[in-house]
Amino acid sequence: MEEVDPSNFASETSFFIEVEEVLQLISSLSLDENSTNLLVGDSALARLRVVFDKYLECPSLLDPHLEKIVTLLSSNAVRIAHEFYNIRMDDISNVVMIRFDEKETQKLRNLKRILSAIYSISKVRGRKHVQKFLTHDVSDVEPILHALRILENLPEENEIDAECKNWESIYIILVWIGMLSLVPFDLNTIDSSIEHTRGITSEDGNHPTLISSMIMTTRKHLADSGPTREAASYSLSSLLSRPDLEQLELEDFVLFSNSVLKDYLVSEGMLGSLHSATSIFLVMGVVQTLAAIFKTGSRSNLIYRHLKYVEQIWEQAILVADKASAKQEAGQLCNAGGALLLRKLLAKLFARVGCSYLPPRVAKWRYQRGRRSLLENLSSSETVHNSSSKSYPSVQHEQGGEKGDTLDLFAVPDQVEDSMAQLIKSLTDPATTVRWSAAKGIGRVTERLPAVCADDVLDAILDLCTDYENDSAWHGACLSLAELSRRGLLLPERLKEVVPIVIRAIQYDVPRGQHSVGAHVRDAACYTCWAFARAYDPCVLEPFIPALSRGIIIASIFDREINCRRAASAAFQECVGRQGADKFKHGISILTAADYFTLGNRNDAYTSVAHYVAGFEEYRQPIIRHLYEDKLFHWDKDIRYLTSISLGGLVTLDHVFFIETVLPYLIKFCTHDNLFVRHGAVLGVGEVVLAVYMETDSNILIPEHLLAPISQLVFSIEKARLYRGRGGEIMRSATSRLIECIAMSHLPMTTKQQIGLLDSLDVNLRHPNDEIQKAAAKALYAITRSYFPVGENGPSDRLHSRLVQKYINAIRTEDNPACTRGYSLAIGCLPSKLLAPNHSVLDSVLECLFYAAHHSTLVGGQSDAETRRNAIESLSRIIKTVGIGSPSEHIADYPTVPLEFNQVNRIFHALFEALEDYNMDRRGDVGSWSRIAAMLSLEKLVLLATEASEIPHCSRIIPPTGHSNIMPPQVSSLEKRFAALQFGTVNSKMSSNCMDIGNKENPLIFFTEDLCTKTVGALLKQLSEKLDVIRNQAGISLRRILTSDNPHVPFVYGRQNLIDSLSLRKGQDINWANPEYTFPLVMRAIDLDEYFDDILSGIVISVGGLTESVAKSSSKSFLEYLRALKKMKLVGKISKVGHGIIRLFDMHSKDVRVILPLLVTVDKVLSHGFFDDILHSDENNFADELSKRVRKEASKCTDLKRLTVIVAVALNLLHSNKVDTKTTICIFLMKLLAHRFPRVRSHTAEQLYVKLIEDASVIPHPVDLNAAQKLLSETAWDRDLGAPHHIRLKRNTVSEYLGITLSEKDLQENVKAKASTKAKDDFASYASLVHSL
Repeated sequence: MEEVDPSNFASETSFFIEVEEVLQLISSLSLDENSTNLLVGDSALARLRVVFDKYLECPSLLDPHLEKIVTLLSSNAVRIAHEFYNIRMDDISNVVMIRFDEKETQKLRNLKRILSAIYSISKVRGRKHVQKFLTHDVSDVEPILHALRILENLPEENEIDAECKNWESIYIILVWIGMLSLVPFDLNTIDSSIEHTRGITSEDGNHPTLISSMIMTTRKHLADSGPTREAASYSLSSLLSRPDLEQLELEDFVLFSNSVLKDYLVSEGMLGSLHSATSIFLVMGVVQTLAAIFKTGSRSNLIYRHLKYVEQIWEQAILVADKASAKQEAGQLCNAGGALLLRKLLAKLFARVGCSYLPPRVAKWRYQRGRRSLLENLSSSETVHNSSSKSYPSVQHEQGGEKGDTLDLFAVPDQVEDSMAQLIKSLTDPATTVRWSAAKGIGRVTERLPAVCADDVLDAILDLCTDYENDSAWHGACLSLAELSRRGLLLPERLKEVVPIVIRAIQYDVPRGQHSVGAHVRDAACYTCWAFARAYDPCVLEPFIPALSRGIIIASIFDREINCRRAASAAFQECVGRQGADKFKHGISILTAADYFTLGNRNDAYTSVAHYVAGFEEYRQPIIRHLYEDKLFHWDKDIRYLTSISLGGLVTLDHVFFIETVLPYLIKFCTHDNLFVRHGAVLGVGEVVLAVYMETDSNILIPEHLLAPISQLVFSIEKARLYRGRGGEIMRSATSRLIECIAMSHLPMTTKQQIGLLDSLDVNLRHPNDEIQKAAAKALYAITRSYFPVGENGPSDRLHSRLVQKYINAIRTEDNPACTRGYSLAIGCLPSKLLAPNHSVLDSVLECLFYAAHHSTLVGGQSDAETRRNAIESLSRIIKTVGIGSPSEHIADYPTVPLEFNQVNRIFHALFEALEDYNMDRRGDVGSWSRIAAMLSLEKLVLLATEASEIPHCSRIIPPTGHSNIMPPQVSSLEKRFAALQFGTVNSKMSSNCMDIGNKENPLIFFTEDLCTKTVGALLKQLSEKLDVIRNQAGISLRRILTSDNPHVPFVYGRQNLIDSLSLRKGQDINWANPEYTFPLVMRAIDLDEYFDDILSGIVISVGGLTESVAKSSSKSFLEYLRALKKMKLVGKISKVGHGIIRLFDMHSKDVRVILPLLVTVDKVLSHGFFDDILHSDENNFADELSKRVRKEASKCTDLKRLTVIVAVALNLLHSNKVDTKTTICIFLMKLLAHRFPRVRSHTAEQLYVKLIEDASVIPHPVDLNAAQKLLSETAWDRDLGAPHHIRLKRNTVSEYLGITLSEKDLQENVKAKASTKAKDDFASYASLVHSL
């Protein structure tokens, strides 16, 4: 049996699916020298970039093929570099302009593409992973360095490839030189460049060696502002870290670095100096190189051999850091650009220099957890305890051994103390990257210090976690604590000080104006908890587990930020897995409920997840206390609202605690001076009161001593005038919610208190804020149903006038839009006992809402969209509240009347009128709000009216023989339905049921065939229009009406055709807002005669609209429909479309909203020739009718857009076969040539000239077409009509050339101006004033 290579089943190899394509593209990068297609290599490189960029999020997938790809690319690059090196171009560094022949130019292109390809891989996978696969033969050193010189001295006109950037090539070669500098030979032994670099001299006048050339070349790039600086730093540090270069070259570089830092400090003192702006990049390059040298170089050489120079650099680096800190404290922009990166590099340098002064060994005193087993952690508590007891004494032994071990006690150099001081200062830096770098540096330095010194470091870190420090200090401290614990440097005996600070950091949140800071601190604190779980034995953390678990769980559920909730969940998961499931009670169950996805939704976290976790007794009280003591007073009002909802849901778990503790606590804060506190307290009281009465047993009530303050709470807030000033609006919403909760809880209230609450709601209803009005309306809905009882004769006159009549009068007479909006919304929230005690009251309510909902109604002399929308929503609620045919809220204690047929019919027509609301204001199409509300109301009304009607609902009608494909599956009219039932064309069982209902003497009918047709047609019209939100709602409502089974809506004309055309099958979701999907479906239903005009009136608005996506999709669908009709020669249907457009002109004459898109639609159809059959027909009068409408729309029109489209439509009408129509249009065009607007004259002349060139036969009786064309093209038609340009006379000449006879009125040049009716003011000028003096 053959052995199977396991590497063939590696999962990584199957994910880099483009590997074969990449290898082919690499071969295309290098073109032949004689190749003429220069774009092949560029396209190959562009494709490589696209392929590699796909793996930016998971670059490790490239690893199985990375060596092969990089080796192939680097070998090709080395080959080209050797070819250039063999040319031996003399004095290459001093040549200003390098000239290449064609072959060399092609080679240079190939080299740059290859290097750019390597850079694209390095960008994705990282420099460190790519550089190790670059070729590093000894023979490659000089050719690669030579190639770098060529690229450095490449002139700008030789930037021949836009795809491959020169800096990318330089970056890769610098990285390559860094790898080549590690060759295990003395560089002097491979130096052969002296004889070929005669023009290059060093400072002492000698020819540079290979070493000096490499150092000078790389050092030059330390001042670059881009990624090449990083590559140069790496390359230079690799060179200077070689044993054969540390003696001389390192010392020179240290002196150079010292001078650079000194110059920078001097230049920083000169404000506005150009040198200061440019030298910062060189400083960053030097500091980055020094940090790399201290990381890879020999410690003995750096500290002992070059101690004097290192101390100089150290002093300069501290001064630079102090300068940056001073700028930070002064509030300057220290986070911008290079300053931030410089501080990060300085933090790295401080850490590495500090480590260099310490022994290179890990301290023996550090805590080591020892062997860890996840299986043991998840096993029984006894097993875990036994394993823990075995490991913990080793910790004590190590600590005891450290006390008697004198080898760990040594003198710490002062430089280490300075280094640690700078690192701790960097922990408070405003930049996260600087703090993170400093935290890692502190960990590295601390693990080499004695235990006593490490203890001092911990004390310094803990000093940052005070109320006097800012969020940056807390964040840096948390990161440092995590690093110390991960490295075992935070000993167990210090945990009692550290854990409380970390728990405080988990809840760190400091308000700052309209936002807060602290999310990054909480995230870092969760990371610290995660590090604790991994670092310590379960017996070490056991005393702190209850506090840690409560803090982590609370943060995972209730933190405002999603990343913090998920970070806390990850920390809790680590704790359960590492410390043992028995330590963290119910850990597995909680992790199952509070996972990554459920915590992603904040609403679910506050409601469902919180309720589940609070079900465990260990976490119930901490969660409840955190909610009502902390989160309920959060600065974010959304958090306060969610907290109140969460508190209400937790009442069932411990209602006694809520009644005895939570409610008294919150009541005393309801009038607090702090807005956040009082707002949260009011919300919390309302939700808790409601939950107590709704979720507990009826015998559990709120004590009497709490009922009085709760009942008086709203009045106390008003007495304290807490509605005024900042935050008054959200307090109004909160009190409205409190009133709603009190009413739903049926708390005992006196009549005076009831009236007072009602007065408060009326004030809120008149508030201009929409949210306040909605909250007040909800509260009104609850309070009018819980209180204000009525007798057998209905509501009293006082109650009727206080509510119903007051709202009706306000809606009809108020000039304040806020009043009409609020009362229009409120009247629909009243109960049936007030709305419908008799038909007279119900009629007055409906008439008031009909008036308010009509699109022509004005409020204070202006149109108000919110009033109309609210009135329509109230109509919808009244339909449900009052009921149709029988009372919906019927209670035996008082009488109510339902809606009658006439009332239902009037509601239908009011909603149809609302669907014609296209009012506009500065906010756009605000009429769409009314149309959306009307569609929702129509849907509800149709279903309720159908359900209330005694109509036989037959699910299947058997069609006559031979007509199965013609008749719809339902009979459309009521008379035909009864006839079909009598003739037995339906299923016998269904027939008997239907006949039983139909034989009633007076069947209740609230929904007729005419109403059904109008409803479906109106929805189809909205489905064809241009607004996405309108189409979406129309599609949803139409689908529910057509596919409803309970009740089944009758009388739908062509139901099955509509369902098939619009794909309204159940279970199929349709995005009606997508125009590309919706309009083709709509055009499939246009052949249904009953809905033809509705669909046509909607589609023309979309075709001629301004929204590009809608106009494009609708035009495509409409024109394809007409193209199909023309191809099938269905002239009758084309004529039907044309005359439908004529009817639209008549219905919307002078209506800008419709006429402009209608004209655009007609122009598109005429331009495509789809109306040619009816234009050329002598029997069809479409051309004459359209000509009349176009001329009518042009009369007295001042809209340039409409006039421009009218010209286009008129020119298309010249293709009519009727001479009279052509003559009429020609006269009309001649009038436009003398229009009062110059742009109209110019546009008409231009378009007429183009039309005459295209087809001269459009003019019935031309005299001299060439002369007319010449005059049209040479005349400046935008000049004055009269003298001195006489444009009207030239127009008359054009009409003579075209054989067009104009009337005497049109031929007159002098037009009398209208006499001015304004009297001359004798004091209108300054001259008259002087003359009078």
